[in-house]
Amino acid sequence: MKNNFVLSLNNRVISNKTSVFSALLVVSLLAAYHLGFFTKLLAQETKGKELVAIASTTPIPKSLLKWEKPDLTLILTAQQHGYLLPCGCSRPQVGGLERRYNFIQALKTNGWNLTALDLGDLSQKQGPVSLPNEQGLIKYRYAMDAQKKIGYSVVGFGEYETALPLFNALAEYALNEPSPRVVSANLLDREKEFPDQVSAWQKVDVKGSDIKLGVTGVVSPNIAEKIKDPRVKFGPSKVALDSVLKEMNQDNIQLKVLLYQGVLNRSPKGEPATEALKAAQSYPEFQILMCLSEEDEPSSNPITISHENKKQSLIIRMGTKGKYVGVLGVYKTGDPSQPFKFRYTIEQMSEDYMTTESAKKNHPVMELMESYAKELKNENYLSRFGQGRHPVQVSSPSSNPVYVGSEKCKKCHESAYEVWKNSTHSHAYQTLVDAKEPALRHYDPECIVCHTVGFGYQSGFSTFEKTPNLTNVGCESCHGPSSEHVKKPNDESWHKLINPWKTVSGETPADKESRLGKTDQFCQKCHDIDNDVTWTNKGFERKWPKVAHPSPASE
Repeated sequence: MKNNFVLSLNNRVISNKTSVFSALLVVSLLAAYHLGFFTKLLAQETKGKELVAIASTTPIPKSLLKWEKPDLTLILTAQQHGYLLPCGCSRPQVGGLERRYNFIQALKTNGWNLTALDLGDLSQKQGPVSLPNEQGLIKYRYAMDAQKKIGYSVVGFGEYETALPLFNALAEYALNEPSPRVVSANLLDREKEFPDQVSAWQKVDVKGSDIKLGVTGVVSPNIAEKIKDPRVKFGPSKVALDSVLKEMNQDNIQLKVLLYQGVLNRSPKGEPATEALKAAQSYPEFQILMCLSEEDEPSSNPITISHENKKQSLIIRMGTKGKYVGVLGVYKTGDPSQPFKFRYTIEQMSEDYMTTESAKKNHPVMELMESYAKELKNENYLSRFGQGRHPVQVSSPSSNPVYVGSEKCKKCHESAYEVWKNSTHSHAYQTLVDAKEPALRHYDPECIVCHTVGFGYQSGFSTFEKTPNLTNVGCESCHGPSSEHVKKPNDESWHKLINPWKTVSGETPADKESRLGKTDQFCQKCHDIDNDVTWTNKGFERKWPKVAHPSPASE
């Protein structure tokens, strides 16, 4: 970095020679950083007359500090599936665009020349707890905007984006924003269907690096078959890649990256390779391929493909939900036959990369998340979700049971009510009201569905103003709409219908195991591994006794 002090995310610098004092200060800061005394470096940007902090005080992992600084670094991500940030319902959660920004900014402030690439599948295909995907499009837009602020240059797309559908997804962002550039070489009729929104490939200039980088993408036949968007058709990958390589060679591209929207391989062992593995074998010109992961957690080691003339290429998979980023260091060798050597690692976006208090003001991604929450409120997203029929309502169409709220249960079920009242379920809605960073979670339908009673079902929660009796996780969150039981408390048919979890007479150990297993699976609709990290290692067995409420209590 010499005498330059990093000023902003887009790699602008203040050139030195201000004063002997400022030069000594910068040198002292850098020396202290590398000696490990502290890692606090706050990048700033002048906005009018206001000094705006835009970076986190985030340490670089010790493993990366051991690296020789690469000539170019590629940050690789994939398959975010709509996970913008950890929900905060349990700790420690991983992932999120805010932490990714902090991690990448730490590298940049330490002088690493880098760009970020994403394979695609940024959006989700379905909301949580089987909600319709009303928030898929807005989450895609905010994810793309965050990627721009983080420093991404290229992004692919696949089955998840086309479910929005693709035309709507591109209209949300790529129609007006050229970066990050969306690429797909084998998308047919790009200019006709999606003019100026999708490129076959993209040349990427990374400030500080003289390596000429080119990035393209293709969608595999297997993924293409899954895509139901009638405007999206794909041609043969071979034709598309041959054309792209010709253009890249004419442009003297040195480092070629292929974003392959397909899995590693679908062939049985011993059979010729398919999918990404076949692409890597067929096109040694692409030194780096990133493909879809079929596992949630990524491997820390890429797959190395050896070619003739000692050339090698790497296949990288990044897992799902944005829990990890890949860090690929690119080093020039000076050898024309193998011009680059690589070093690779993955980094979990753990709580180590949470934003410190001193860096929260004007943090660009945190501001985006606040804007996202405000837009959900202002555009009344709660009203966009229709109300379907609960299984209890379907089972009794003539009586049409409705939700009545937990207070109606207290008179006859005092013991069960007390168990509920003393549980965290009884104030689940308030946790959304009290949430910060971002605030306004009680206007987010994807949060509300697990913090209220019956959201998405007829007569269930709609808003606090209209249905205040259905806030929190109440009795009917598990038992279903119970108005008919209130009317007919001794009707055994209703007892059975709203109590599928109840012990039955003559239950065998196998029956009990099956019943509790189904109960566990029902709980995991909200207490899934991403939102409740404490549910692992027999979480149900540990937690069920805290909320079990036999009625009568003697059972």
